[in-house]
Amino acid sequence: MFEKLIDSFEKLCLQIIIEILLVPVTIFKLFQDPRRCYDFSVHEMEKEETERFHDYLSPIKLSVYTSVIVSVLLMDYGGEHNFLSKIKGLSMVEKALFIFLTNNFTAVIFSVILLWYKKEKVNTSAFRTLLFSFIYTTVYTSTPFFILIFSVMFLGQTIDVQSYIDHIDKLSSSGTYSSRDKLFFIIFFLFIVIGIIGLVKLFKALHHILKENFRYHPYVVWFFTLLFFIIQLYYAKGFI
Repeated sequence: MFEKLIDSFEKLCLQIIIEILLVPVTIFKLFQDPRRCYDFSVHEMEKEETERFHDYLSPIKLSVYTSVIVSVLLMDYGGEHNFLSKIKGLSMVEKALFIFLTNNFTAVIFSVILLWYKKEKVNTSAFRTLLFSFIYTTVYTSTPFFILIFSVMFLGQTIDVQSYIDHIDKLSSSGTYSSRDKLFFIIFFLFIVIGIIGLVKLFKALHHILKENFRYHPYVVWFFTLLFFIIQLYYAKGFI
């Protein structure tokens, strides 16, 4: 029995390592072509359940490894004014579940809207395909913060925006910059660049999903793409 327990633990550790390695692979593929948010979901839902998501991470696991980890880190590195820092009285598991549902709130809402338009039921593959697609799109807003938070954390700093504004004001008046400050400026510049790229990819991904599921005039599709984009961006901005 002890050997079986060891074998199970070994398989679990190996699976976790493989999934962690698949995080950057999946993110790179989604950034490379935003249409894959929908195409991956459609392709995988056509397979048997045991054969799905072997070459890259499923949207649920990807959300856990990015959004939830980022959100948990923000509890410690995001300052007192962050929304997550105000969550009190919950266990770690309850916090993780709450954060996961909150991060993917827009994905659920968008999926329900399109499901209602297509007159499909919730317990169908159509809903899972749409939900997986929209969860994939959250990678474009969470990845820049994922990189920024980890980089700043390794520099031994906080991500509290107000404290950095005050710190930059002091640096401007003194004119002396340490190597750590210069490194942070480089990281922040990369964060801005990746963030802009992510916004463009997010818009393209949403447009592709709507174009494949919303059979109306192209101008109507573009309008709802812009609407979904603004809602998701505003929600992510307020949450992060």
